[in-house]
Amino acid sequence: MRRILSLCVLLAAPLCAQDVKVTTHSLSNGMKILVHEDHDVPNVALYFFYKIGSRNEKPGTTGISHYFEHMMFNGAKKYGPKQFDIAMEKNGGSNNAYTSRDVTVYTDWFPKQALELMFDMESDRIRDLAFDPKIVESERGVVYSERRNAVDNNPAGILDEQLNAAAYTAHPISGPWWAGPAISKPGPWTT
Repeated sequence: MRRILSLCVLLAAPLCAQDVKVTTHSLSNGMKILVHEDHDVPNVALYFFYKIGSRNEKPGTTGISHYFEHMMFNGAKKYGPKQFDIAMEKNGGSNNAYTSRDVTVYTDWFPKQALELMFDMESDRIRDLAFDPKIVESERGVVYSERRNAVDNNPAGILDEQLNAAAYTAHPISGPWWAGPAISKPGPWTT
């Protein structure tokens, strides 16, 4: 048995933490940039981590972080509705995003030749996000539909939401992060 254990440890040794060179830069606006260069593949993976999630929301606005995540794909000043995805795919890339209790993350994967375009598109949507009233209402429905699938019609989702509400009674993460009343009710925003 000891020999098998020793063999497993020896075989697993190369899988231990690798030395990865990461350089850090800070912009004048406070944005922190971490760069890990790997020239083995001619692609770029961008991850934008915003330190905002449901823990930052107040009762009556729960789900707003998740809603803004969706709006970030629906047009800005320079690149209109759906243009982010169209340009991304046209350049051989793909993207996604997610919101949790602690962060909202946007991910882009694309060939390195599209790097300048991707930075331009990302800066456009974070700086000049558009709020077309029809898209605002449409995305409210989309976000609420996600909530129905993940929570309202899912026993595990209901349990998770109820456990958090009971465990964190005096903390912002006790609220629902998928979509609360302000997001899910049709008509004007509510508090």
